[in-house]
Amino acid sequence: MMRAPVPGGAAAGRAAAICLAAAVCSALLLGCGRSDPGHLGSGDRVVLGIKGRKLTVEVACDPYSRKAGLMRRERLGEDEGMLFVFPSPERQAFWMRDTYIPLSIAFLDDRGKILEIRDMRPKDDALTVSTLRVRYALEVNQGWFRRNDVREGDAFERFADTVGRFQAR
Repeated sequence: MMRAPVPGGAAAGRAAAICLAAAVCSALLLGCGRSDPGHLGSGDRVVLGIKGRKLTVEVACDPYSRKAGLMRRERLGEDEGMLFVFPSPERQAFWMRDTYIPLSIAFLDDRGKILEIRDMRPKDDALTVSTLRVRYALEVNQGWFRRNDVREGDAFERFADTVGRFQAR
């Protein structure tokens, strides 16, 4: 790419570059369209409860975090996962490219009710697609739902209150 001359000379160019860098950093730090301190963003963690179990999940609510997901991670704690928050209900599709951990995925409605649970194999490019339109998907270690007697139709406690602080973009 060619560099265009900056009107006002080198000092003005440096000042403009610094302002641009600050703006980009601010936008990245805000994540998930955070517009006030009460909202949380990608990378933040929340605790979800279901059937007396607690699950600590990292939230992915912006395009970059949703695309990266759990790729290239070598481990996931037993009671940990990743919650994907989308801007609107759609049929969501996931693959396991560059993901080394066997995972189970649950597709959730807006109240935190589990609509579907599927298992996914590491490094598999096959798509796992929700049959229904959902805004939330939750990835955990494969078998976590089964080991904890969590099934389709079960719902996370206070889900809307917990995840309502995230604004997907």
